[in-house]
Amino acid sequence: MEVDDRSLTDRSLTGAGQLAPTWLHPWLAWLDVALHREVLRLRARYELSLDELRGLYVSDEQVDRLLARSALDGHPRTELATLDARRSALLASAYDVDTPVAHVARTFALSEAEVVALVACLAPEVDLAYLSLYGYLNDDLTRRCATVDLARRLGGGDAVQPDSPLLVDDLVELHRSEQVPGWLGTGLVLSEPARRYLLGLDPLCAAGASAARPGLVLLESRWPQDAASAARELTRHDGQVLVEPDPRASDVTRALRHAVLRARLLGAAVFVAECPEPVVLQLLVAAPVTVLVGVRPGQADALALTCVEHQQIVVDRPDREVRTDLWRGSLARHGLVPVAADLEAVAELFDLGPGQIAAAAAAVAQEGVADRGTLTRAARDRAGAGFAGLAERVTAAYTWDDLVLPAGTLRRLRDLQDAVQHRHRVFEAWGLGRMAGGHSSVRALFAGPSGTGKTMSASVIASELGLELHRVDLSAVVSKYIGETEKNLARVFRAAEDSSAMLFFDEADALFGKRTQVKDAHDRYANIETSYLLQRIEAFDGVVVLATNLTGNLDEAFGRRIQFTVEFPVPDEELRRRLWSNALPVSAPVEPDLDPAFLAGMFPITGGDIRSAALMAAFAAAGEGTPIGMRHVVVALGRLRRQQGKVPSPTEFRDYLPLVRQEGREE
Repeated sequence: MEVDDRSLTDRSLTGAGQLAPTWLHPWLAWLDVALHREVLRLRARYELSLDELRGLYVSDEQVDRLLARSALDGHPRTELATLDARRSALLASAYDVDTPVAHVARTFALSEAEVVALVACLAPEVDLAYLSLYGYLNDDLTRRCATVDLARRLGGGDAVQPDSPLLVDDLVELHRSEQVPGWLGTGLVLSEPARRYLLGLDPLCAAGASAARPGLVLLESRWPQDAASAARELTRHDGQVLVEPDPRASDVTRALRHAVLRARLLGAAVFVAECPEPVVLQLLVAAPVTVLVGVRPGQADALALTCVEHQQIVVDRPDREVRTDLWRGSLARHGLVPVAADLEAVAELFDLGPGQIAAAAAAVAQEGVADRGTLTRAARDRAGAGFAGLAERVTAAYTWDDLVLPAGTLRRLRDLQDAVQHRHRVFEAWGLGRMAGGHSSVRALFAGPSGTGKTMSASVIASELGLELHRVDLSAVVSKYIGETEKNLARVFRAAEDSSAMLFFDEADALFGKRTQVKDAHDRYANIETSYLLQRIEAFDGVVVLATNLTGNLDEAFGRRIQFTVEFPVPDEELRRRLWSNALPVSAPVEPDLDPAFLAGMFPITGGDIRSAALMAAFAAAGEGTPIGMRHVVVALGRLRRQQGKVPSPTEFRDYLPLVRQEGREE
């Protein structure tokens, strides 16, 4: 039968033709008539019943008003008689034109009844009147959506079964009700990707993507940002767009399923930055689209992909010269031309990928100035260390002028700074990385008593280079549970590599201690931890400083892996005099009797002890409302000595000993 659909083109219950896509207009017009028939059937049933609660949720009059707006030209019987023929004509013509519903039907091999169910689920998204009608037909206003039973009646068949593509491929989601537990009463709602695609709301709809070829691609990289950049480049080359699961989703599996559905709808590829759990990975393996997954080096070997056809691509991070070109090109697009030396210095220090460099250049453009300081801050911010509480950032509060150290120690620290600044040039451009095992790491050992300036020196080097310094929190890293310490350390090293941050291990002998003869299980696992650290520190592509008070306690194997050893001795008398002068600056009120030379000669203590004593003396003087005098300092030194388990002696305190002893008795 030939059916003229022109009379149905602009009909809808509440003028939805103004809101819905043009292709949906004839479908809604047909749906109006189909729902009218279902309403008449329902009334024919309950007119014979004695149910006094009928119409409680949606009145008959309200439904009549809604149905009247479907404009059946005054011939409802004629419209109803040709309803099934019109549905068949609509379905037949749907495949002849390029509409979203036709694309979905072809892509997912939907039956005619399933297409009708899909349209029934879509209708409330463009016209809220359908919610009232569905609630009326369901005899329950709390279930204002299409149901399995309604889809069956509209489509003329079992449109929705558990194995239907509508459910298997996540086009439609089920909404079950405790009041109506049966299958026929189950509600049907469009999934978010299907809704956005059918209504043309997906921002990638107009991208003109070509069909994605099914297949699994593993992108191996230490840096997730590089894997993401590689994925975008690969799909761009193939004329595809890229879909990523929502990173904020609490249900990872559901987010991945929606990403796969969206990719199928758009002819796109899926990118997952971090390799999911093996069970979830099987979902991606079975997906009929291109799936690109970022994996860490060596992670692919642990995946159960022996019988799965896949491609593995190693993503190399750009070397120093390429990074320099990327920086120059990205800044040029913002109209910025930095000084060549500044650009090369930033490219040398920060091991960033293309995406990070582009984002950093955009941040520099907002500042409007491309000097070294701005470039360094932007690069450091984009590097972004994520240590998850396993290491704390050391505040950059000192400069080289604050370091009071022997000339030899200062010279070795300068050498270390030069090595950090130019490590990529030496290892990459000059080719010495091959001799170092292919890793561009700089490893240093700071050895000396507590308080001699080891942490301060590391912070000065990091600050001068514009790098972040992170001190490893041993209490958070070391775990009594087997294997947890290694996992925590792996996260620390990975975060440092990703962010180009310097790592600082204070009291390193606690972690890097000597391996011992195995007498029990504890010894064996302690030796395993040390062996792991030996391997990991050698493979670390970054800058790491180990600080220790007891050099002899370190495992000998670490000594062979250290490139710079810097000794921090107890300061001599001249250095102590300078330390006292720095600890009591000219801005502080000081009594004339305060004698830094006397203090330096009498008390052979470290710079840390000097700073502590000076601070205690300043607090005492401020409490009295007087300038800082010798009595405040010697009392503070006496307290400090007692805290260290030492008895103040006449040799050190001389004429001030009675004052110190009196203070001790008062305590």
